[in-house]
Amino acid sequence: MKNEKYLSNLVGAFATAVASEVETNISELGGRSLSHEVALVAIHNHPHETIDILSKVLGITHSGTVRLINTLEKEGLVERHKSPQDARSVVLCVTLDGRIRVESILKSREGVTSKLLESFNDNQKQDFLKLLEIAMSNLTDKEVEARRVCKLCNEGVCRKFGCPVENAIK
Repeated sequence: MKNEKYLSNLVGAFATAVASEVETNISELGGRSLSHEVALVAIHNHPHETIDILSKVLGITHSGTVRLINTLEKEGLVERHKSPQDARSVVLCVTLDGRIRVESILKSREGVTSKLLESFNDNQKQDFLKLLEIAMSNLTDKEVEARRVCKLCNEGVCRKFGCPVENAIK
C-alpha cells in the first residue's frame, strides 16, 4: 500500500487525540488524578482482584498502587476485603460511591467517543466497528496486557458482544 505511512500516522494521531480528549474530560470531573479514576474503573470491572494485579494493570509500582488505594479508601470509593481464596491476601471492591463515580467516568468517556462517531452514517459505523474489532483483537494475547488495554472501558457493554481483546486471550 503506497499510503501505509500516511495511514499509520493518521491512526497514531487519532489515538492520541481520543486519549487526550478522554483524559481532559475525566480530569474535569474533579477527581484526584487520572490514575485514581482509571484504578476505580479497573476495580469496578474486575472486583475481588488483588493490589498486585491492579499494580500490573496500571503499570505502576506495588507501593504506588498501595498509596493510590489508601487514598481511594479514605475517600470512601474503594474497600479492601480478605480474599476468599487466600486469607493472607486482600482484594478490592468499589463502594456505592465508587460505583457512582465510575458511572460518571464512563459517561464522560462515552461522550468523547460518541462525539467522534456523529459524522459517520450507519454503514460507516458498522464498517468502522468491523475494522476496530480486527485491530483490537491483534493488540495482545496476554491477560494483563488485555486488562491494561481495557482499563478504562465499560466492560459491561463489550462483554455482551464478545470483547475482541478478551477473546484474543482465550
